[in-house]
Amino acid sequence: MADLVLRMAMYSALRRHETIFALSSGIGRCAVSVIRISGPQSRQILDSMTSSRPKPREAQLTTVRDPESAETVDQGLAIWFPAPNSFTGEDLLELQLHGSRAVTAKVFSILRRMSGVRAAEAGEFSRRALENGKFDLIETEALADLIDADTEAQRKLAILEKGGPLRAFGEALRDELIALMADLEIALDFTDEVEHAEEIGAQVRLRLNVIERRLAGVEASYASAERVRDGLTVLIAGAPNAGKSSLLNALAQRDVAIVSEIAGTTRDLVEVKLDLGGLPINLIDTAGIRPTQDPVEQEGVRRALQKAQSADLVLWLSAINEPPTSPPEDFPCDPLWLVHTKVDLDAGGAAEGRFGVDGLALSAQTGFQIDLLLQTLKSFAETKMSINGSVIVANERQWRAIVTAHEAVEAAGRPGLPPEIVAEELRRASFALENLLGKIGVENVLDSVFGRFCIGK
Repeated sequence: MADLVLRMAMYSALRRHETIFALSSGIGRCAVSVIRISGPQSRQILDSMTSSRPKPREAQLTTVRDPESAETVDQGLAIWFPAPNSFTGEDLLELQLHGSRAVTAKVFSILRRMSGVRAAEAGEFSRRALENGKFDLIETEALADLIDADTEAQRKLAILEKGGPLRAFGEALRDELIALMADLEIALDFTDEVEHAEEIGAQVRLRLNVIERRLAGVEASYASAERVRDGLTVLIAGAPNAGKSSLLNALAQRDVAIVSEIAGTTRDLVEVKLDLGGLPINLIDTAGIRPTQDPVEQEGVRRALQKAQSADLVLWLSAINEPPTSPPEDFPCDPLWLVHTKVDLDAGGAAEGRFGVDGLALSAQTGFQIDLLLQTLKSFAETKMSINGSVIVANERQWRAIVTAHEAVEAAGRPGLPPEIVAEELRRASFALENLLGKIGVENVLDSVFGRFCIGK
């Protein structure tokens, strides 16, 4: 087993010294294709495939040729980034050529023939940049979030995350914990002088109280950041034929769910992602909730009840032309908004303008008060996704590290603990912050992080 692990480590090290290439621009027919090449043979590739060597970091018009046949492949721009002043920290070459599939395929076929040159894996350029100290794990995660951003709020969160406030917070806190551990060592040296040792212990506890509050504030930021990353979950629920699918289609402004007068048409969860003023919303239509003997419909109701437990908001629909319905006793309903639907069938107009404790009255058929519902949803989402502080915990890995540090600092601050136990808890908090910063214990995280990147990044 040990031999296998050693061989795998050696194989991994050898692959890191190979030169890699990939298409870094969009796949398919386009105006310009950017081909990125990084590694020790980049300079040789530049000399053998282009008609001239550009000055470092300056774009230069060049002719790209096949080194074996001297055949012209294309004419475009070459940009040369000698190490360490490149994205990856290695010698790096970028070729900006005409964006045809044939040109890209020909360049790739030439590169594949070269010894020690291979196609890059997903996220491999960024992984090499991390390994060469061009940025840290927190910046890497922020870059992945920026690539995945679909809404303005997600973009802003990724930029804030990438700016480094969490890294600065973690580094400053780790240094403070190390200083406290040094103070405790002094207290241990003065065990014979009880008053002096107790004075140092009291000062340490006061400083730990401040640190504990700071960690608690940062830990609390995760709830809002998680909603920004993953979207606010809004569940549309109610009895059969309450207009749930119609409302989903109206809010999505397209036909997403099947609408029918037949009760029980919706059997499964139907999810739509909305960009509501830059805020990500996951809107979910559910099966009508009622007692039923149909096993398929029963499963749909079970899934609706299960999804309601993790929803950020439930819209409980009740058709204005039907007797009002209430959620079942075991239905999670905090928060829950009552929404009266099908007001276009309300001949007397009694429901018009109804909003407040009785809920919002609307019509998916005519669009009546749909805009008001959207605006109310947006206001609710803004409160749930508010990023108040500059230090943001943006993912579960970071959150768990902060939680561990918080728990250790809280434990260390308990009165009456011997200095040796306090020092051990501070070491645990310090290790958690090292983990946050990506300095220890993150090898098992890297494959997951870089797997989110596209090839060529």
